[in-house]
Amino acid sequence: MESLLEASLGLSPVDLLVHGNVVDVYRGEVSDLYVGVKGGRIVYLGERPIPSRARLEARSGYVLPAYIDGHTHIESSLLTPSRYAATVVPRGTCCVVTDPHEIANVTGVEGVKFMIEDSARTPLRVYFTIPSCVPATNLETSGATIGLEEIKELKSLKRVIGLGEVMNFTGVIRGEKSILEKIKACEGMTIDGHAPGLRGPELCAYISAGIKSDHESTTLDEASEKLSMGMWIMIREGSTSKNLHDLAPIVSKGSPERVMLVTDDTHAEDLLEEGHMDHLLRRAVEEGIDPIDAVRMVTMKPAEYFGLKSLGGIAPGKWADLVVVDDLRDFEAKTVLIGGKVVAEEGIYLAGFEEPSPKAALKNTMNLKEVKPRDLSIKYNLGDEATVRAIGLVEGQLYTEHLKVRMGVVDGEVEADPTRDLLKVCVVERHKRTGRVGKGFLKGFGLEEGAVASSIAHDSHNVVAVGVNDIDICVAVNRLKAIGGGFAVALRSKVLSDLPLPVAGLMSMKTAEEVSTRMKRLHDVVASLGCEVKSPFMALSFLTLPVIPELKITDLGLIDVEKFEVVDLFVR
Repeated sequence: MESLLEASLGLSPVDLLVHGNVVDVYRGEVSDLYVGVKGGRIVYLGERPIPSRARLEARSGYVLPAYIDGHTHIESSLLTPSRYAATVVPRGTCCVVTDPHEIANVTGVEGVKFMIEDSARTPLRVYFTIPSCVPATNLETSGATIGLEEIKELKSLKRVIGLGEVMNFTGVIRGEKSILEKIKACEGMTIDGHAPGLRGPELCAYISAGIKSDHESTTLDEASEKLSMGMWIMIREGSTSKNLHDLAPIVSKGSPERVMLVTDDTHAEDLLEEGHMDHLLRRAVEEGIDPIDAVRMVTMKPAEYFGLKSLGGIAPGKWADLVVVDDLRDFEAKTVLIGGKVVAEEGIYLAGFEEPSPKAALKNTMNLKEVKPRDLSIKYNLGDEATVRAIGLVEGQLYTEHLKVRMGVVDGEVEADPTRDLLKVCVVERHKRTGRVGKGFLKGFGLEEGAVASSIAHDSHNVVAVGVNDIDICVAVNRLKAIGGGFAVALRSKVLSDLPLPVAGLMSMKTAEEVSTRMKRLHDVVASLGCEVKSPFMALSFLTLPVIPELKITDLGLIDVEKFEVVDLFVR
């Protein structure tokens, strides 16, 4: 402590002196200042230089607090935490708060521990929230359970700071004991919310349970009501859900209130091509948000919400997590420091990398029987036509439409009709080898031939597949069993392309560049089969999420999210 005080006063040299146009997120100003760093922390901020052992001159550039992503799921990048860090740190990100409920739904506490251990080998500050809904609901089959005993164990782990998004909002409103006990067990910690479309008295009840934030708002009115009730609003802009355009007007110039920018789910290829929080900053400025207000929403605001008192701003006592950019429009990171050390320069990650070694339990999670065409058959013996419920895909959003369509019956079976963009969608249980398959139809995917399959299917991550015929669907699904999970595309009984994700069927141990190359190949192949959805596998993965309206599908069948129950495929 004494050496830090002496350095602050200029009586002994600081380790590093950074000079540039410093963005003050507290007053909303930019000033030509010197930032002194000692022992990884900022000890000096002033107009005059002080003695230093090294200097970093930003010249005409800007010095910002490094960015914080307040809500993400690292697994959705398809990268392990250490590979993820190597991708986002060069973009200016110093910290993320991640909810590892994807891997928890597959392998429970063991998977969460892997995420914590692997992330600790990087300079990226990764904080964790405890998955609150594993399983997310009783309308699907998951591979594990996170109950009160597991929460107690996870609370004791380093860098666990809260309870993850409480997706079972219906259970909260109904006063279900199991979810309320989890919230109670995390009292005093940050408790994240997940309340799509929730308004009025039901929203009041949800907030009253102790839930403090929401990242599911899609309209200005919804976000405004939640903000007026004291919630923190996380404006999401990821690979699938893009809400910034609609919600930007909620941000008041000079005072972004309780609002932050988050990614939620972003694929590796989007991280490489568009960026991470730097991309959100660019988008915010494009939407007319003041640049300094935008910076506040990825620095001081998430730090304030999560109680990360040593992060979020450039001030004495804070960690020297800094990013140097040329301007406040493009936010291209030139130099990134975490704890006063340069960890990236001109987009190059400098912190090194060591290949992780996941335990065998995380690499053998495709516990399903071989799927055969008869397992996918949809029988109907009440006439030549049937009225069926179909999921209506809405590109760019997580919610879907609940459609009712007439379909022909051939030899007692209802089959896909690609001429009307009505494809068969199936969910195959992959955790307990039950052989259970949920079956239905999907409109809006655009596939004209072949099939695609994925072992990423939120939140329980069974295998979801969409196709024009049962044989190709089987080929794609069985390929995933063979490669330990991932993505696959099949046509005319052959696999055209795939991407193995052997870590819990969710992540690759390859680099972002390698994963992105394979993903681009997959996207090209899917597009060649007629699909026009920009992120087809991301869109596919959310068809199974039974906590976002209106109609979804799990291994148990079609789910009416409004009623929160399994419904018959056929409308009688």
